[in-house]
Amino acid sequence: MRPIEIILALCVTILLVYDYFPDIPFAEAVSLVVLIVVMLGLFMMTVYRNRKRNPDQHTIFRSHVFFVVYIVALMALLTALGGESQVGIGFDNGIFWAALAIALMEISFQWRRMKQTQE
Repeated sequence: MRPIEIILALCVTILLVYDYFPDIPFAEAVSLVVLIVVMLGLFMMTVYRNRKRNPDQHTIFRSHVFFVVYIVALMALLTALGGESQVGIGFDNGIFWAALAIALMEISFQWRRMKQTQE
């Protein structure tokens, strides 16, 4: 994983922990605004870098799979620990399942494109 992806995963983790456990003692340690600004900055850096050089499709595919699996596993862990999303990001939300289905379709399309280019 690239350092940008590690920082992004850390930010997503902290945001989900804050959402599932809003009364956690270290909630004031890192401001939500700072996390969101960092995530937006990382997103803009990634878009800029990808314009300058064409990243390997296999690397992009692995990143997408990692983040989908990571977020679902993190949500399952936080739910198992007794947390409940304050904004409704949960397994009982239809929008979550629709977003997950779209992400899985995109991963499937990427997989097919990678296989076609290899042939």
